[in-house]
Amino acid sequence: MPDGRSGEAAAGREYDLARLLELVQRLKPLDRQLILSYLEGMDAASIGEITGLSAGNVATKIHRIKQILSRRFHEGECT
Repeated sequence: MPDGRSGEAAAGREYDLARLLELVQRLKPLDRQLILSYLEGMDAASIGEITGLSAGNVATKIHRIKQILSRRFHEGECT
């Protein structure tokens, strides 16, 4: 018989991903574009070409966005 805890863990991960996606959708449009591009595997230079920002600025902004998302996620800032 399958372990019920593995189903609970999968449901928990799915819920966490939905919360994270909701937080990403609440970001400012440029920040949302940056983090989604990063999550798609693009590097800072490529994102910079698309957005017109320098690679260094992109890297800094992504770092800050990740901190914001982490803080909001752990504070439970979602419905």
